[in-house]
Amino acid sequence: MIQINTFPPDNSSERTILFKGYYLSIYNKETGDKKTHIMNQPITTTYESYTVPAGYSVHVRGATVKFEV
Repeated sequence: MIQINTFPPDNSSERTILFKGYYLSIYNKETGDKKTHIMNQPITTTYESYTVPAGYSVHVRGATVKFEV
């Protein structure tokens, strides 16, 4: 389980993250746009799929994640 981590943006292509846990934020630091911002209470225990647009970072807390490539 990841306590806290920010995955940098991939400016070349969209990607998919599989997330389970407490906190997920998918955002574009350049524009301030947030595509996803969730805090799960209780913490989710099954993977949910989220699209990460090109140029967007992913910040997680208390989570397990996988990226589909």
